[in-house]
Amino acid sequence: MQCRHYLECGGCTQQHLPYEEQLRIKSRTLKEVFSPILLDDPTILQPIIPSPLAWRYRNKMEFSFSQDKAGCTFLGLMKRQGRVVDLEECHLVSSWYLKVLQGVREWWQQSGLEAYHWKKDTGSLRTLTLREGVRTGEKLIMLTISGNPDYALRKKDIEQFVKCIAAIFPANETVSLFLRIQQIQKKRPTQFYEWHLAGPDHIWERLHIGSKDYHFRMSPSSFFQPNPLAAEKIYEAAHALIPQFKTHILDLYAGSGALSLIFAERAHRITAVEINPYAIFDAEENLRKNDIANVSLHLGDVNTLLPECASSWEVIPDLVIVDPPRSGLNERMLDMLLHLRPKEILYISCNPATQSPNLQTLASGYQVIALQPIDQFPHTSHIENIALLRACQ
Repeated sequence: MQCRHYLECGGCTQQHLPYEEQLRIKSRTLKEVFSPILLDDPTILQPIIPSPLAWRYRNKMEFSFSQDKAGCTFLGLMKRQGRVVDLEECHLVSSWYLKVLQGVREWWQQSGLEAYHWKKDTGSLRTLTLREGVRTGEKLIMLTISGNPDYALRKKDIEQFVKCIAAIFPANETVSLFLRIQQIQKKRPTQFYEWHLAGPDHIWERLHIGSKDYHFRMSPSSFFQPNPLAAEKIYEAAHALIPQFKTHILDLYAGSGALSLIFAERAHRITAVEINPYAIFDAEENLRKNDIANVSLHLGDVNTLLPECASSWEVIPDLVIVDPPRSGLNERMLDMLLHLRPKEILYISCNPATQSPNLQTLASGYQVIALQPIDQFPHTSHIENIALLRACQ
């Protein structure tokens, strides 16, 4: 095994297997998951595209603070048994992540602060999130604390935290630093408040897709693909499946607009819908940075916003791109897609187990033309998959 924490940490459960064997296992899993779809034509399932890097491929990791009854402190990833392993090494991320963990541990010991206890709503420190632009080298750190005013950090605590982070890096290296307050109230949605502490208020990533470079802004709370080099493979594969120019593309669950940016050169118009305001803000910046003018962004829930948008369209989308969360598409969205009836649907999924039944529901109006899996998370059981559907005649 590569890592000393393998037997207790739940981060990568397959690292005891050679990477080639992991890919074979995932391929067999996909054949089982998609077996109802593959009955007529098993050749539509393409060979899995490997991750360009098997190790140190992640650009983001969220570490948890924990404390036992004896007062012993832990900062790291969740154990398989549900506790936190005090992480001393991790081969999924760059080496600077471990330096930050050690520095924050030392700050924590000196501060006297307690780890957050979610059942009791006591303690201050919840999580430590680290992000980087793999191709740019830019770094972002965010400390998430409790919103319970009884456990608020003092000004001195925050100042010492900023000094702790500054001491880890060379004097000429700028790091984006944030404090996030997570406030929980009964019968109300959880509220998040961000406080920019130091450095730029965002970082940039650069992806090389086809023959072009695209620039992507990453704010602390917006989503970006966690394996950027594998993301390039995902976007290239998606692009290759849709070679024709489109009149109108609808991009649902658009995130920071990556797919809209990539398909902009192949469409007269793109409508993108996303519920996360931080992601929409990043998407606006991405459009400006990449000099793209044919994408319109809409903030809101796709389930309610899509009917409103559709009422104003003169041209129904000939391609709909969906990249939903792990739970997949709900019944309402599936019904809307069948009613909207675009010529093609490009369905990108991080969970084939929910994607497969969605595809079977859509089979009443669509034929699955291709299934293209990509391994974005080596040493785990997770698989990314792209499905191309075409409307039945």
